[in-house]
Amino acid sequence: MKKSRTSKAAKADGKNEKVRDWLLREHPDEETMIGDFSKTVTFQEVADRMRAGEEFYDICDCGESVQREYCFGRMAELFGTNYEYWYRTWLDRKPPTNLKPRAPRRTLGKFVLVTRITK
Repeated sequence: MKKSRTSKAAKADGKNEKVRDWLLREHPDEETMIGDFSKTVTFQEVADRMRAGEEFYDICDCGESVQREYCFGRMAELFGTNYEYWYRTWLDRKPPTNLKPRAPRRTLGKFVLVTRITK
């Protein structure tokens, strides 16, 4: 089967490479920890969505901080920035505005009591 030009361009570009594929190729030791990491998200999509204020872990279905660190390092290379840029973009993101208010919580020993809010 002949490879398309698009796949060659995407691979050469790097920004359009799937993050999961890159992680498994460059850090094979992460295979046991990769779990539900998105199979489709690209570095470009992660960058665009993070700049729009989305949470890295939600974008990638990732729960491992080391994978985030690897990704931020690679994104720094691809986008001509540094690791700190992506770290600050992630850390300083604005909280989402479409969330419903949470019920106030009180703790009682090991139990959490949730007060129901009614309007």
